[in-house]
Amino acid sequence: MNAFRPKRPPRCREGEKTRSLFRAGGFLVTLVACAANLPAHAQDAAAAFERYRIGDYDGAISIGEASKTGEGLAVATRAAFAEANLRDTPCLDCLKRVEDLARRSIMLDMNHPEAYIYLAAAMGYESRIIGYVRASVGRYPELTKQAIDHALAVAPNDAWSLAALGGWHFEIVRDAGSLLARTLFGASVQAGEDAFRRSIAADPGNLVVRLQYVLAISAYDLNHYRTQIAEQLAAIAMIEPRTAYEQVMKQRAAQLLNLLNGNRRPEYVALINRYQGYPAA
Repeated sequence: MNAFRPKRPPRCREGEKTRSLFRAGGFLVTLVACAANLPAHAQDAAAAFERYRIGDYDGAISIGEASKTGEGLAVATRAAFAEANLRDTPCLDCLKRVEDLARRSIMLDMNHPEAYIYLAAAMGYESRIIGYVRASVGRYPELTKQAIDHALAVAPNDAWSLAALGGWHFEIVRDAGSLLARTLFGASVQAGEDAFRRSIAADPGNLVVRLQYVLAISAYDLNHYRTQIAEQLAAIAMIEPRTAYEQVMKQRAAQLLNLLNGNRRPEYVALINRYQGYPAA
């Protein structure tokens, strides 16, 4: 049996329809949505997530926006981020759309971490497009950390929120250097490692947070973390994807593992940069 296979949700009563909404950027914790028991706004979120699950991101965004609820807009935010991240080239306008959806979701419901996480993710990817100097002037590091802190305040053990925190620490140290990162932002490699360990422990079957760990440590110090990188990529290969997006992330991990095992470092580094959303040199 697959050690990382997610647990099946409890069954609804006979005659009711079950939808399993796996962890979306944090706020859906293996929610079992029985259509006969759900209020209308939750049914909208469930319908949006089902479109997201099968890879219909435009459909998920449309349903989520039409719901005019925090939950529905959070799913729309997740779908918009997936579209942006799956593009062949970075798209600043796409990430601004994610930001807008996330902020609209937060205005309607501040009690779920998901919108905060995708707000932080969008700003992080934007900073890679505009460059470190412009991002620093625009206070992107501080604003991203604020969004992550909000998510963790709502759900302290959420795997996605912890992974976002880990990625933030590694990126700040990589961009600013360890001394300035610690002095100006309170960021450190140790804190990043700890956050990722907690993230993976919170949801071992989440292949996306494992891949985020791989991207972060590969970009920071490939030689130092080579063993951990190989272990995480091998673990991802054993995990059953739960959504169409996770299927693509698993394929990305397989490409990276193939390059790593083949000692094709330049190609590996180029792919890491692409998957992190950096513009081509």
